[in-house]
Amino acid sequence: MRVRRLDSQGDWTFGNGRGNYAAASDCLAQRVKTRLRSFRGNWFLDLDHGLPWLELMERPADLVHLEHEVKRCILSTEGVSRLTAFSMALEADTRTLTIQVTLLDVEQQAMTVSTTV
Repeated sequence: MRVRRLDSQGDWTFGNGRGNYAAASDCLAQRVKTRLRSFRGNWFLDLDHGLPWLELMERPADLVHLEHEVKRCILSTEGVSRLTAFSMALEADTRTLTIQVTLLDVEQQAMTVSTTV
């Protein structure tokens, strides 16, 4: 599987031919990040895609439920076999959440993915 690479602002890249596409582990890492950054109900082709971030980040945040939903989202990403490490850090003042996960893909290759939402 391949996906079009995203730049540092999250926009698609163009003008570099096949270099604009990510494959293998880069592809999977990008797919996980994209799913974690997506709001449920925002993509017209699949209204169940993403996470219900507005509901999950309401105060007081239920961190156990939040962790469960994030893990469920990651594990339901095509190509992810299992999680081997997981951490999340909530910054209440800025309402940001940093997620770092180490996972195994279906080929048993380990990779670490980190993103802030």
